Amino acid sequence: MTDQVAVNYLHAFLERHPVRNYKKGEIVIFQGEAPRSAFIVKKGIIKAYNLSVSGDEKPVAFYSDDNAFPASWVYGKVASAIYYYEAFTPDVEVYVIDREEFVNFIKKRPELLYQELERLLADQMGGSLRLNALQHSRASDKLIYTLHYLALTHGKPASANNIEIILDLTHQDFANLTGLTRETAATELNRLKKKGVINYGKHRPYTLNMSSLMQLQNDQFIADIQPVKLAV
Repeated sequence: MTDQVAVNYLHAFLERHPVRNYKKGEIVIFQGEAPRSAFIVKKGIIKAYNLSVSGDEKPVAFYSDDNAFPASWVYGKVASAIYYYEAFTPDVEVYVIDREEFVNFIKKRPELLYQELERLLADQMGGSLRLNALQHSRASDKLIYTLHYLALTHGKPASANNIEIILDLTHQDFANLTGLTRETAATELNRLKKKGVINYGKHRPYTLNMSSLMQLQNDQFIADIQPVKLAV
């Protein structure tokens, strides 16, 4: 079974189940909630996040097509959702399916099981890259490594050397992702724009020059990770 055949097989299974629609900003699952079903993204992007003691949003991950969530609950590792799950894009659609039915379907088909393993590994690697970004002390480094994480996990080729981030992020989103203030995040983004590392504008996506971005990173091994390795 080829990868595409496996994907088609999964879609045929999912399409037998109901779909729920959410508008941008709507909560799909609340933190601490024990979900009644597993959710699989059909269309759009879901944001998982936590809230700090002061109420600041701390994004954890973004989920797109065919991603099951909350994965830690779906696979029986926790009794309830440990994060909030919110529609990040307009017109999000998710399949709603019994957890055991979904897990049993995946377990009986090695090709689908391997694809799910690849997705979970990509999530784990993405989480490690985010942790690495947050451990840097300088604001510029936090943003540079966060942009690299976004390019690897939520980017698509725009040209031979450019990656377009598919997430519609605001300066506040970058601040939440990096732990910086909105003003600092905006200042650092503008500096990178002037250096030709990133290009963006009103109603235009963030596009990264990967060669320029990698030159600013002090870790060759992380800089050498290619987007294809994490874009599952």
